[in-house]
Amino acid sequence: MNLDPVKKLMYEQDFKEAEKLLKNGLKTEKDKFMIFYFLGLVYFELRALDKSIKFFEKSLKLRPNNISAYLKLAVLYQTLGNADSSKNNYLKSIELDSNQIRSYYGLYQLKPKFLKDEYYNKIMDISLTSKENSKELAISKFLLSKFEITKNNLKEELMLLEDAHKTIFNSNLQYNKQSDFYYKNIMQKYHNKIEFLNLDNSITQKYTKPIFIIGLPRTGSTLIETIISSDNNNYLSYGESSFFHMGILEQIKKKNLFNKDTLNNVDNIELDFVELKEYLYKRYSQFNSSENKREIIDKSLDNFFNIETILTVFPDAKIINSTRNIYDNIIAIYEKLLAGLSWAHTIKEILEYIDIYLRIMDYYKKKYPQNIITVSLESLNNDKNLVTKKIFEFCELNWNEKIFQFHKRDDLFIKTSSNVQLRTGIQSYNYDKYKRYYPLFEDYKKNYHWLNN
Repeated sequence: MNLDPVKKLMYEQDFKEAEKLLKNGLKTEKDKFMIFYFLGLVYFELRALDKSIKFFEKSLKLRPNNISAYLKLAVLYQTLGNADSSKNNYLKSIELDSNQIRSYYGLYQLKPKFLKDEYYNKIMDISLTSKENSKELAISKFLLSKFEITKNNLKEELMLLEDAHKTIFNSNLQYNKQSDFYYKNIMQKYHNKIEFLNLDNSITQKYTKPIFIIGLPRTGSTLIETIISSDNNNYLSYGESSFFHMGILEQIKKKNLFNKDTLNNVDNIELDFVELKEYLYKRYSQFNSSENKREIIDKSLDNFFNIETILTVFPDAKIINSTRNIYDNIIAIYEKLLAGLSWAHTIKEILEYIDIYLRIMDYYKKKYPQNIITVSLESLNNDKNLVTKKIFEFCELNWNEKIFQFHKRDDLFIKTSSNVQLRTGIQSYNYDKYKRYYPLFEDYKKNYHWLNN
C-alpha cells in the first residue's frame, strides 16, 4: 500500500480520512504490518488509546523486533501515566538495539533518574558516531548535558546544550527557516491586518464558548488545561492542535505569501471565512466522540498570533494567557529540547520570540479585555483556590474542589513534557530552580526592558 496519501493526511491533521484509507488497505493488502502501525499512530492522535495499543501490538506480532513500535507504545503509556509499561517498552527497544538514542531520551523524559550512569559511555559513543546535524547527535548531546548537571559543571552543561540545540535546528533546517519566516515576517506583521472574505455570521455556531489557552511553553498551560478538563462540564480538550495555524497556512500558501516579493506588496492578509470555519469544524469534530462533550479547549500556545481570527470565528471565546517568571520561563524553554519550535534553540532567538509575544499580547489585552485573562504559574501553584476560582468564573464554569484530584484520573492524557510532574498534583513554585542560569541574561538587558523588571 502506498502510504504517502496517509502521511499527507496526518500532516494535515485529517486523521479520520487517514483512518478510512488505512481501513481500505486492510481489505486489500497482504502485508499488513505498516497498516497496523499507521493505524496505531492515527488512533493515538484521535486519543482512541485502546485501539492504538491494539494495532501497535498487532504490528509487533508480525515483526516482533520492530523498535519503532516499542517506542510508540512507550510514548503512549507515558501519556497515560503508566510509567512501568512505558519504561519496559523503552528498555525492550534498548535490548534490541543499544544504539537507539531515542530510547535513552524517552527514559529521561519519563523520569530523569532513569538515565542511569551506566548509560553514559554508550551515549557518548553514539554522539561520536552519529552523522553531523542529525537528530541522533542532537539528542545524545542533550543527554550528555544532563549528566553534567549532577557534577555541577555549568560551563560544560551549557556547551553541550548549545551544541544540541544547534544540531537539532540544522537537522530540519528548511522547516525551521520557513517557520521563522512565518512568525517573524507574516504573523508578527499581519496578525491584526486580516480581511475576512465571505464573512457569514449566519452559520450555526457549533462551539459557542470555546476556551483557548495561549502563551509561552513551560508556563503551566498544561496544568490549566488539565484542571479545566477535569471538571464535570461539556469541554473536551484538544491539546496543542495547531488547527488555526494549519487552516490559515492552507490559505496563505495559495496566495504565495511565503514569497518575500509577494508579501511586500500586500497591506493585509485575506482569509475566506467560510472556508476557514469549515476547516476548523472538520478538524475539531473528528475528536468529539462523546455526546456529553460539546465544547472545546485548545492549548495551541502560539495562538496568541491568531487572537483576532479566533474571536472572529468564535466571538464568545475565552482566552487564558499563561505566564510565569520571565527568567525561569526562558531557561525552562532552553533546557528542554523542543525540536518542533524553530525559535527555541538559542537564548537570543527565545528572547526575540518572547518580545514579539509580549508586544502582541499587550495589544490584544487592551483591545479584548473581556475575552482574555492572564494567569501566572506562581500564583496558581501558591494559591490554587483563589486562582482557579477566577479562571472558572471567567470561563463561566462551576468551580468545585474535585478539580484538584485531576492527577488521580484514569483517563488523564498528557502529551507534553509536563506529563510526570502533573501526576503528582499541584506543587509549590520553586523560585530557586533556575537561579544559577540568571547571569546568562546580563548581556541582553539593554535590548529588552522587560528583562529589567
